Amino acid sequence: MGGPIHSAVLIALGFWLLVYRLLLRTACRPVAERMTTVACGVALALLAPLLPWPPQGFRALSLGLIGVLLSCYHPACTALIVSASLAMGFGGFLWQLGLCTASPEADLGEVGLSGHSLLLSFLTFLFIALFVFVPGVAGPATLILVLVPTLGALLLTVGIFGLWPSAGGLAADSLLAISPCAADLAGGLLASPAVMGLAAWLLIAAAGIGLQLFLARLARLKAESEEVRGGSATAPGGDLVASLLPGSQAQEGGGANLPRPTDSDAQSRFGLITKAIFADEGADLSHLTENEQKLVAVCRKDEFERDRILWGGGLI
Repeated sequence: MGGPIHSAVLIALGFWLLVYRLLLRTACRPVAERMTTVACGVALALLAPLLPWPPQGFRALSLGLIGVLLSCYHPACTALIVSASLAMGFGGFLWQLGLCTASPEADLGEVGLSGHSLLLSFLTFLFIALFVFVPGVAGPATLILVLVPTLGALLLTVGIFGLWPSAGGLAADSLLAISPCAADLAGGLLASPAVMGLAAWLLIAAAGIGLQLFLARLARLKAESEEVRGGSATAPGGDLVASLLPGSQAQEGGGANLPRPTDSDAQSRFGLITKAIFADEGADLSHLTENEQKLVAVCRKDEFERDRILWGGGLI
């Protein structure tokens, strides 16, 4: 995949990750969600400039294919890929903003190390640990509302500067390169293309996160109003959803409670529920109990209640 094609693909991916939520309010929602999961995986192609192998025309293609397979395998893998891609981008900006001049590359080279590699590796492990494993930080809300639009902004930014170098920012290959150092070439920090690129990234990311939060709030309000009109004063899903969350226990009186499965048979039921949530409208759900059908209906209306149940959750 050549330079201009690589940049064009990054632009398309970045734009999609910023605006895909607009389609979640339409009949195209299932397709849009799956395309977003695929786009997050393809975004791994951003790291192509870091690889010495395979040959240049196949690096981005190979990384994109690996990323798609992982992203579609499990939502936690989607979070991992997004986190790693953001770490590489953030590390690239830190390096080009001045660490490239401060790093003792000659001394590190004597022991077979590189400040550039150490920086990117450290940030990758940090981001993955923070956004995939740390309770309270990792989760569907952070992934969907913050990480995905931030990644979209990064891809869009480096893609645009890759196609139009005269705009003054950093393309993907320059951003992730160990040399030349943008701070040295510019003759000063403020004149560095890294400053222009970082400013553009942060500005677009802020706009993308704002759009995601606004559209998510609209979806939440719509789900709540439908729930109230349906005769329930509780939050979407109510006790039915809460009964599936970790730590829930079956309450006396049975009724609407559906405890989260703990044995192998119940896990198979949980798998059936998951498939039913993403089935087409009008699909036959007669194999589910009445409570399970209610749960499927709630999860189809409210994506956050759905992700609370399915997480390790995410975009598919």
